[in-house]
Amino acid sequence: MTAGLFTAHSDLADTAAAVAECRSLLPSEQVEFVLLLHGPNHSGDVLERELSVLTDARVFGCSTSGEIIPAGYRENSLSAIAFSREHFSCVARSIDGLGEFGFQQANQLVAAMQSELRERATTANPSNTFALLLIDSTSRAEEFVAAALGSELGNVHLVGGSAGDNWQLGPTPVLFDGRARHDSAVLLLVHSSLPFSHYNFHNFVPTERRGVITSATASERLVHTINGAPAMLEFARLCDMQPDELDREHLAVHPAIITVGDHAYPRGFTEILDDGSLRSACAIDEGVVFRIAAEVDYIQQMEGALNRIQHDLGGPLLVLAFECAARKQMVEQYSLDEQVSRLFTAFNVWGFSCMGEQSNSLNMNNSFNCLAFALPS
Repeated sequence: MTAGLFTAHSDLADTAAAVAECRSLLPSEQVEFVLLLHGPNHSGDVLERELSVLTDARVFGCSTSGEIIPAGYRENSLSAIAFSREHFSCVARSIDGLGEFGFQQANQLVAAMQSELRERATTANPSNTFALLLIDSTSRAEEFVAAALGSELGNVHLVGGSAGDNWQLGPTPVLFDGRARHDSAVLLLVHSSLPFSHYNFHNFVPTERRGVITSATASERLVHTINGAPAMLEFARLCDMQPDELDREHLAVHPAIITVGDHAYPRGFTEILDDGSLRSACAIDEGVVFRIAAEVDYIQQMEGALNRIQHDLGGPLLVLAFECAARKQMVEQYSLDEQVSRLFTAFNVWGFSCMGEQSNSLNMNNSFNCLAFALPS
């Protein structure tokens, strides 16, 4: 528990007991809102009932593909981050029917939220305000929602993550006022008197091995052929692997890289279908040219990035992370858990493993996306 932001976590399997444990660690007053991150085992009526008495504050959150606490990665646990009323003012909206959401709806939504926030925090401006987005990943609408909101928010940073369910490919609800919603997103517009900054980084660089997506079903994020050959076979060849070696764990460490100007964005594949098609975690379409990614040292890169955050903001910190679930798989595959936990402890990292990361107007994956706050001494 720290001034400005209060944190709680429970590994208890019983939902009511887990919420009660978190409740005992949070202040009963002085909280503007609570961000509640939970494993899919905690979804359902019991969670909603217990959240109604968690605090007097509003509760927002989502189901995850793993929770992140300073001690490291967790699964099927429950975390709560409470934002104090002294340092934060928040307005919130639920966006339902995500397939119908576009630029016109974003224009009206953002304008109304900005007006309401200025009434509550008269000094709110783009330098001391951020937008936080939580979105149902089964909607596959993240690209359109992030693009529409990002264009309207302008210089206000949009940071968010797609809800998950531990890779079970089932429902991924979001929580708005403590109630689960599907095909929905939660948008918070938050003014803060604490210094904060937005960061996004990953541990890949593009190689010279190129591919072109020659057949795809964009609406389903499915790639059928690459370079005119079956997607799985050609992607395995580009990665110097045998087709039978390609599985979800190997896909996590071999994303495709799409370059836009000087920026390289990983595009990971999350699923191999029976017909050899690959499902992308982000939007993909025919004609897209990509390069196979090469890894840089995971721990060295992460430590360097977190040190830069510390240098920028000073300390102590709270880093609110929306990290791609594929990075957690990479950590497990390379047995880096202890080293990553050391970094999470040193830099006070809280958050969740998500199925997509929203960074301003972009939806991406394979990245560490975060808001870092400088806490009062």
